[in-house]
Amino acid sequence: MKTISKILIPLFFLIGFVTSSQTLPQALAKINTEGFQKSQVMNLITDLSDVYGPRLTGTNQYFTAAEWAKKTLENWGMDKVYFEKYCNDCMGWEVNSFNVEMTSPAYMKIQAYPYAWTESSNGVQIGELIWIESHADLEKVKKQWSGKLKGKTILMGAVPEQNMLFDALSKRFAEDQIEQAEKSIVTSLKNALDPSASDDNLIEDDKGFEIYKRKDDAFFAFLKEEGVLSVFDSRALFPGIIHPGGTYNYKESDAKPIPYFAISPENFGKLQRLITRNMNPKIKFNLDSKLYLKPENNVNIIGEITGSDPTLKDEVVMIGAHFDSWHAASGSTDNGAGSAVMMEVMRIIKAAGLKPKRTIRIALWGGEEQGYLGSEAYAEHHYGKIMETTRKKEVEKISAYINMDNGAGKMRGIFLQGNEAVRPIFEEMLKPYAYLDVNAFTIENTGGTDHVVFDYYKIPGFQIIQDPLNYETVTHHTNLDVLEYVPERDMMVNATVIAALVYQIAQEDSRLPRED
Repeated sequence: MKTISKILIPLFFLIGFVTSSQTLPQALAKINTEGFQKSQVMNLITDLSDVYGPRLTGTNQYFTAAEWAKKTLENWGMDKVYFEKYCNDCMGWEVNSFNVEMTSPAYMKIQAYPYAWTESSNGVQIGELIWIESHADLEKVKKQWSGKLKGKTILMGAVPEQNMLFDALSKRFAEDQIEQAEKSIVTSLKNALDPSASDDNLIEDDKGFEIYKRKDDAFFAFLKEEGVLSVFDSRALFPGIIHPGGTYNYKESDAKPIPYFAISPENFGKLQRLITRNMNPKIKFNLDSKLYLKPENNVNIIGEITGSDPTLKDEVVMIGAHFDSWHAASGSTDNGAGSAVMMEVMRIIKAAGLKPKRTIRIALWGGEEQGYLGSEAYAEHHYGKIMETTRKKEVEKISAYINMDNGAGKMRGIFLQGNEAVRPIFEEMLKPYAYLDVNAFTIENTGGTDHVVFDYYKIPGFQIIQDPLNYETVTHHTNLDVLEYVPERDMMVNATVIAALVYQIAQEDSRLPRED
């Protein structure tokens, strides 16, 4: 590991006492020393990436990584560390080997990766390639292709739109974007920082995602009936990036697709052009994969620093990140980075010798990529059933939930999720870190990750605003979600600032205000 440059730590002149013998400036100084000068966050993300990645839901690799995280938290001296199960019918799926080639009209190695939970090929298969541009109208597809697809491979979808790479693949938020978000007065998801944000309403999000998960089932059932050998598709991620995140046949009862591969957009384009010129590409492939059901693999990892105040220790400040990943790479930015940062938050507070009044709890969630499986199971167990009005008393014991799941970019602030009352509180807490440009607050909502679950229960749940870097252009659910795209300084800043924020929330005289 390369030598870490020292980050200058400013003096903090704040009023208030942490305990009878320690001021807040002293506590923040200890946090900064641990987070900046003694950081372990890159060691954590390196282990998560190179040793314990990928971490696909249901797999042995996921559980091995969970055991590592549990042991690591225990070795740091957390007061409690334990697993909570979240799914009894989520299947594991692993690849032993695969290969995809074009053998005619000329040889070409096809850059590919199989989608998860697809069937094995039962050895090497060879067949002609057929292009089906759209399968939206399944009856039309059946009318055109019934009886003509046996022994074929399908090239599925439109040709990825050409990208000449004139725009930067990696970027940070510009100041005008941050200012626009800060000035917003509405909570719309179409916000200045994340115009593609998904629904932040848990019920609507779940309904929409369920429809999305099942969108190709009927088409794949038709292909299986017709005797199709395999399917290729692609996304417009240039140059040469493969995106095999997007199959959701993970439950034991789900029908499993025939061998299904994501290929590079450049390979897709060439294959489509050959087909339109009637040059009849021949495809040779092999997929050796296995499916298995081990419910014991499906666990959330929970760790705690018990509060020191006799009255407030039963109240909790909670932090979290999803621990699972897709399978084609290491899961470094989605979401090894968020998991490593939140683990480092716990280490910093513990190693600094601080004694928070409230309990600080970390949760590393499983099954987020399949639709908040881990966090929803936790919430239903601890807070009450979704779609029911009855709530357990534990709901009132949570002061806040803070989530990190937008890649490895530096923290720029917090999405307040419509909770205007917390703005002045967070502004004061993050004043000491203004020099790091981490104190932007927007009333706007964002969705698509586990904080949505807590927001549903009226628990103050927040997502961190992060610089996008190359998350959407290069790493998100792709074969390039690897350690090389995790910037060290950003990770150190994220862990240290969140540790300071979480510690101060735990020290407040009262819980954070809730939305009406």
